[in-house]
Amino acid sequence: MRTRSNRAPECGLCGARMKKNGHDRLGRQRWMCPGCRTTGAARDPSRRRRAELAEFLGWLLAPSPQPSGSRAFRKRTSWCWGLRPVLEPDAAARHVVMADGTYLKGGGCLLIVIDGLSGEVIAWQWCARESTDEYITLFSRIPAPDVLVCDGLRGIENACRRAWPGTRIQRCLVHVQRDSRRDLTSRPRLQAGRELKHLADTITGIHDTEQAAAWAVQLHEWHNRWRDTLAERTYAKDAPGDPRAAGQEWWWTHQPLRRCYRRLESLLRSGSLFAFLDPALVSAGPVPCTTNRLEGGINAPIKRMLVNHRGLPGRHRVLACEWACYMKSAKPDPYRFAKPDGTTPPTHAETDGSFDEDAPEPGTSIEWTDLHMPVFST
Repeated sequence: MRTRSNRAPECGLCGARMKKNGHDRLGRQRWMCPGCRTTGAARDPSRRRRAELAEFLGWLLAPSPQPSGSRAFRKRTSWCWGLRPVLEPDAAARHVVMADGTYLKGGGCLLIVIDGLSGEVIAWQWCARESTDEYITLFSRIPAPDVLVCDGLRGIENACRRAWPGTRIQRCLVHVQRDSRRDLTSRPRLQAGRELKHLADTITGIHDTEQAAAWAVQLHEWHNRWRDTLAERTYAKDAPGDPRAAGQEWWWTHQPLRRCYRRLESLLRSGSLFAFLDPALVSAGPVPCTTNRLEGGINAPIKRMLVNHRGLPGRHRVLACEWACYMKSAKPDPYRFAKPDGTTPPTHAETDGSFDEDAPEPGTSIEWTDLHMPVFST
């Protein structure tokens, strides 16, 4: 029997419109064909597909193995790999957004933008690596927010200035600390490095404008004390064994220390270090000072999901990441993609379609990787 929404079903033998013929013992409507006298209960294929999709997503997004009878489960839900979630960004301008890219070991980078206050995914995009052009393409689909919280890569900041000229940038303070630790190490050898590292470690404990002003004064005083140290140079003729002597006449003696200070001073001067304390921005709502909501709310679950389901083919990894993002959006409705007739929605217009060339088509057969699970780490 073939059914149509809100209409009597058609007979599967002669195609005539059927008539109601009572109910079965479960209370379901029965139908009878007036021509060939065929009777039966019309089944709703959309209900079955909704149940199978819910079972598929429950396994994909949870740290659990396949249910008992895994071969039957794979066969029953194989059609779900043919669905691709599509998230159309709305036209609402948000107060704060966060953006970052997460890299997968199998190749590719997933750029994600979320609402900085609610944590809802707004948009995503696949690319080979983070760049200004990729971020501009992503940002062009989203109305300009008041504040962008990011990790401070040059590409994302340049894209923000070009796509959203009026948006303020708040550098993630945890990333600032991480960059400072990379330059100074965890145990600096010089006294100047130890003092500067202490200043960098205290920025996450600043919660008001008075503390921020006091921190800026301490940074200025540190520079006055160690100005001569930062200006020290090493000449190639005095260090012939240094690899830099082959191509440089001189270099800064304490380059990592100098780089760390210049980063802190530049962020402070541009207003990107303590933008979350600006009264003009705070009046419209709170401004986070870190990207922890994005790192821990989206990026980390994606990495855990790929580890839990290691061995997925390249195409399946891409779809799994997109489902993880879609289910974190404002109003996810995965069942709208489960068409009763088996059709699938159009390919996501904002992705590059960079699936593995040798990836098998989803749902065609049981794959070798279904029975032999190679290690796939993130």
